[in-house]
Amino acid sequence: MSSYDVIVAGAGPAGSTAARLLAQHGASVLLLDKHRFPRDKPCGGGVTMRAAASQDIDLTPVAEQTIYGARFSLRLGESFDRRFRAPLTYMTQRRHLDSFLAERAAEAGADFHDGDAIREVNVAGGFSLPRGRVRVTAQRDKHTASILIGADGANGLVGRTFGLRRQFEEAVALEGNVDYPAGIPDHWREVVGLDLGGLAGGYGWVFPKGDHLNVGVGCWKYAGFTLRPKLADLCLRYGFDPEGLTGLRGYHLPVRVAGSPIARGPVAVAGDAAGLVDPLTGEGIHMAFESGRLAAKQAMRVLGGEAEDMSGYERAVDRRLQAELTVSRKLQELFQFAPPPYMLLMRHSEKFWLLFAHILRGELTYLDFTRMIGPLRVAVDIFAGLAERRRLGRVARLTPLLRSA
Repeated sequence: MSSYDVIVAGAGPAGSTAARLLAQHGASVLLLDKHRFPRDKPCGGGVTMRAAASQDIDLTPVAEQTIYGARFSLRLGESFDRRFRAPLTYMTQRRHLDSFLAERAAEAGADFHDGDAIREVNVAGGFSLPRGRVRVTAQRDKHTASILIGADGANGLVGRTFGLRRQFEEAVALEGNVDYPAGIPDHWREVVGLDLGGLAGGYGWVFPKGDHLNVGVGCWKYAGFTLRPKLADLCLRYGFDPEGLTGLRGYHLPVRVAGSPIARGPVAVAGDAAGLVDPLTGEGIHMAFESGRLAAKQAMRVLGGEAEDMSGYERAVDRRLQAELTVSRKLQELFQFAPPPYMLLMRHSEKFWLLFAHILRGELTYLDFTRMIGPLRVAVDIFAGLAERRRLGRVARLTPLLRSA
């Protein structure tokens, strides 16, 4: 049995970021992942410039496309392009991005065990002991640590075992690839496709990579039965053969409800394991980076005797990240209530497009937006609440029908 200061479960963006920062500050760290790397993972693979700027390492080695604009359409209708003068997003593949991040964690001094699944976790003596040791039984060995950070995904063992992230709403997505061995078409370089207004709570996308286009659709879970026909329609709209998609797969996107538990004693969850997904965009890599950083910071406080447990991490997430996600959720509700006016603004208002671009780049935040509109934020709160109640009413009516189908 080996002993560490911190064990991190899951070597995605949140876990590798936490492991790297902890190792850089002198902690002994074990980074575990059940898959052999490089491994693929269902994800659009977009890393916004805001997300990239939150890291202190250069991500361009794994960027296959740099995006400067978007091709918008409303419910598969006529499309229009918008471009920005500077990069908005990097397009990566998760098998490359995650391997790159795990390698940086290992270079910083973390012990990286890939292909080593966690079988069981517990806290010796229970949570009544402020500094109870965490015990982890993995596939190859047993380990103990002062702190456990669960970054093992939406259905991760750590959160389920310790009752963390119990309150969340769930979205679902379905994606596949259109392969271009000789390189993607020129008209899909430097631009992403976004079809809005046709899916409950979500959208359709076309994301260019090095040798393929990633094509997908996402929505709230209650409307998940629409994903296959919607993906086929999206493909046909852009001239792709739905039957020719490769790597077809679905996945879940948990969206945290404010106040849900993400830390307990010496244990915390981060990234998708904490449900930290942007409701408006469905993007989770930025919040994975930020939550990994916050988890590492609190873990160092615990190891240094400045804090008894990881509860300070949950407070930091609520203060620094959840406030942004709450505003994003309100904006999502407003957009989904009536998409056409917002699409008109996106097409014809330079200020509206620039606002969107600056948010992607991290030069503005959702909170900045609410400050910019001043007293109108009261109207945002009211109408977002009305839109949410309408959506929940629809869910209540549909749920019995879906269960009986």
